[in-house]
Amino acid sequence: MLERLPALSLAERGASRPDPVDLAGVPVLPMPDHVVEAVRRVAGVPFPRVSRGSPTLRAALATSIGAADPEHELLVTHGAQHGMSVALRALLEPGDEVLIPVPTYFFDGMVTMAGARPVHVRTRAEDGWAVDPAALEAAVTPATRALLLCNPNNPTGHTPDAAELGALVDLAARRGLVVLSDESYESYVHDGPGYVPLQHLRHRHPDLVTVTSLSKNYAFTHWRIGYVHAPRHLLDRVHTAFEWDAVNVGDIPQAAAEAVVTGPRDWLDAVFSGFRARRDLLVDVLGRAGIGVVRPTAGIFALADLGRLGAGRALEDLLLGRGIVALAGDAFGGPADHARLLYGGPEAGIAELGRRLG
Repeated sequence: MLERLPALSLAERGASRPDPVDLAGVPVLPMPDHVVEAVRRVAGVPFPRVSRGSPTLRAALATSIGAADPEHELLVTHGAQHGMSVALRALLEPGDEVLIPVPTYFFDGMVTMAGARPVHVRTRAEDGWAVDPAALEAAVTPATRALLLCNPNNPTGHTPDAAELGALVDLAARRGLVVLSDESYESYVHDGPGYVPLQHLRHRHPDLVTVTSLSKNYAFTHWRIGYVHAPRHLLDRVHTAFEWDAVNVGDIPQAAAEAVVTGPRDWLDAVFSGFRARRDLLVDVLGRAGIGVVRPTAGIFALADLGRLGAGRALEDLLLGRGIVALAGDAFGGPADHARLLYGGPEAGIAELGRRLG
């Protein structure tokens, strides 16, 4: 039986706690005028059904990410989670195995729904949470069909450089594996070598599938729009599964998405430009509290070592008792004595987090 999505379950547990620390994650912003106006213009207009998604939205996305063939390589979905779930069900068979470097996002439920088996391959804090290709290769069996990545990684904030990502793609090519990558946090990279899109390595291996979320990169959570980017021989299969799953995405949210992708970004830049400073503040206050953490190069989260306080659900409950909503690392397939701490909220909340943890 599937368990609930851990982040949603914990949020409900923490909703009634008194005196919570303000540790917001992904920004939730009012839409700017150009998006509101785009929706107003089309609200009463009937649209022809296009199951792959609005052609003009796909063209705008293709321009944004450098996709060569928006007609055959892009599919609009109800967010990244929906896109990944449909892609896994389209490309896997019952009994297949999927390699998943952990800690990472909650992919296990989606893999299980596809009839496949998730196989966790551990990464380590002492390695900066980087993926070890040798450990991945050692986990390959005759049943292995896919490698599933999160780039940049949630919850560690690790962003693989070109050499690391290339080594993983080369391994997949040798072993005949499809590589799927959730790249929802591409706009949240603070420093380091920078984000390398999986699709930039298609010349090294043709079986690459990227899933992306507008919710994260455009503060677009309430519209639920994402997309799948893959070569035609894979996307055709994903598209067929998508039609059976949802038929098509609503036209009004797609019109809003087109406006947000093609419009000015100043309303976003003002928020996104502050995440690096908040990251640095979080690392600083954790250090002063004697808490170990690998400095994340991306995201709005860090996976901190809170082993002196407990592990798993007991650790979460202890933190909730202090008004801190934080998922233990085992929810991500990682060490249970770590916890994901968010730094998307105000600096005062991050400072208060450090005080209470100390």
